[in-house]
Amino acid sequence: MPEILHFRFNREQACLLAKYSEDVSILGGPDCKGAALAATHYAELLKHSLGKDQLMLLSAYASGRVCAIEFTSMQSPASDPPPDVLPTMSEMAQDPTILNLASRSQILLGLVSFRSFAFDIDNDGMQVRLVGNFKGGGEVLLPEEDRCHTAELSSHSGAGLGPHTEPPYNCSVVSEAGRSPAPSALILTARWNPQAEPTRLIPLRNVVAALNGLEALALSSKSFCFTRSECFIKEESYIPAPNAILQFDHHADFTLRYSSYRYSLYRETCGPAQRAYRRFQQLIDVAKPDVFKLQSDTALLINNNQTLHAREIIKDNRRLLVRLFAYSPQAQPVVLQEDPLVVRG
Repeated sequence: MPEILHFRFNREQACLLAKYSEDVSILGGPDCKGAALAATHYAELLKHSLGKDQLMLLSAYASGRVCAIEFTSMQSPASDPPPDVLPTMSEMAQDPTILNLASRSQILLGLVSFRSFAFDIDNDGMQVRLVGNFKGGGEVLLPEEDRCHTAELSSHSGAGLGPHTEPPYNCSVVSEAGRSPAPSALILTARWNPQAEPTRLIPLRNVVAALNGLEALALSSKSFCFTRSECFIKEESYIPAPNAILQFDHHADFTLRYSSYRYSLYRETCGPAQRAYRRFQQLIDVAKPDVFKLQSDTALLINNNQTLHAREIIKDNRRLLVRLFAYSPQAQPVVLQEDPLVVRG
C-alpha cells in the first residue's frame, strides 16, 4: 500500500458531492449546529455511489497507516476568479463559496468517519480556518505592511514553514492533564491558488523505520520541548514542559509530534536522546517531499500523526486555502461543546 493515496471522483459522484456540499453550506457550514450530522448523512449517501476500489482507499486511510489521501476531479465553484487583493478573514467568514468548500471537506472527512472540530484557544473557536497571507511575511509586501515587519509563525501569515505536524504537541490520541490531543488530521483545499504554489508532505513511516531501536526509544522519552503557536490565546502562566516526539499507538503503530521550528532539546536531555534527535532531523532533511498544488477541485487529507507538511514563503498574496482540523474515532479530546464540536486546547 503506498503512503499517499489518490482518490478520483467520476462525474456523477462529483455532481452528488457538489449537491450535498451546497445543502450543508445552506445550513451555515461546519460552524453551525446540525451541519456535522448532515455531513455524516451525506457521506453515507455518497458511499453508495462509490466503487469497490474507492471504498478500499477510504478504508486504508481510516486504518491510520496511510499518510495522506488526495481527492481529485471534484467540481469547482463557478466563475470565481481571484481578487486583486485578498479580503480580510472577517469579510470572508460567511462567504458562500468558503462555506461550500468547507462543507465539502466536512463531507470528505465523513467518508473516513472523521469529525471536524475547533480548539477553544485558537481561531476564535471556529472550525473553518482560512490559510493565507493576512499578516504579512510573503514574498510581496501587503499594501499596509512595513518592510521591516517580522511575520509571526502562523498559518495566517506569509512566512515559510518548515516540516511540522499541527499543534498542540502534548499528546496525540488521548487527552493528558485536561488538554486535548493534536488533530488526527487536517484537510486542505484551495479557493484561489493562481501560481499553483505547492504544499509539501513528508511521510514518516519510512523515517521511523530507519531509526534503530535505541533511537526510537529515546524519541519516545520526554526529552524535548516545544513553543506555543502564536495562533493560540496567550497564557501568561504557560511554561514549556518536556515532551516526547514518538509514541506507540496500538491502532496505527505509532504517532509522532514534531516541528522543525518549535521543537528543541530539554535542558537535561541525556546523550542518547540528543543523538536520536539529530539522527531524526537528518532523516527528515534527506527525505524527498511529495508536492501537491491544490486547486478548488482538489483536496488533501493529511494524517497529522504520521506526516509532516511544509510550505515556502507565499509568492502570490491572493492564494487562499480552506482548512479543517479533524479527529479520528479513536481520539479522546476534552469536549466543551458537542455541536459544533469544540474541544479544550
